[in-house]
Amino acid sequence: MFDRAITAFEHVAVIGSSCFAARGIVCQSCGDACPESAIRFRPRLGGPAVPELAADRCNGCGACIAVCPAGAVSASTRPLEAAHG
Repeated sequence: MFDRAITAFEHVAVIGSSCFAARGIVCQSCGDACPESAIRFRPRLGGPAVPELAADRCNGCGACIAVCPAGAVSASTRPLEAAHG
């Protein structure tokens, strides 16, 4: 049986400044691709919703990295204490 309490990878997604939504262009590709719903979009006045990553929900699978049309999503090593529970 799969134990969701154990992180799958020792890295977590990071959304960079080249993100389309952060630059005023509507895009939610990363959130749509995330199987863990770790990327949610916070509404903002005067522009499209911006992504927020819940690092505790991110399993490090990389699905969001592959689909980002801006290349704004990358992986970063989790802090050691978070990687091992």
